[in-house]
Amino acid sequence: MAATGKTRFVLYLTAIVLLLSGCAGNSAYTPLLRADPAIGGEFTRAPRTLRLYYDALPDVSRSDVSLTGPAGDYPLRGLHTMAADDLMTEIMEPLTAGEYTVRWTTVVGEDPSIHQGSFNFSVRAD
Repeated sequence: MAATGKTRFVLYLTAIVLLLSGCAGNSAYTPLLRADPAIGGEFTRAPRTLRLYYDALPDVSRSDVSLTGPAGDYPLRGLHTMAADDLMTEIMEPLTAGEYTVRWTTVVGEDPSIHQGSFNFSVRAD
């Protein structure tokens, strides 16, 4: 009888693990479709703006974009939308050669969930 209880416990525990792993698989969703500068891109000409394209209209008031690179955090100005489903901001200081990370947070469309992510790009010397 003890073996039956042990078997039920193992089955119950396995079911919970499978259920939770299925939920974790859905967390990979990101509304970010593409960006300019391109995600993972390498450029000889430093960008002056960041533009992130989403699968629905982002809520500017509930969004944030930051840029970090060789000199630390870079100031950004004027987060706004330019088209139906994007966020755009101006980079206030010139970028030098190196690796950069863009971090973003936003709420898109009718979904009240807060989405966040990051991507990298690099600027290389001519």
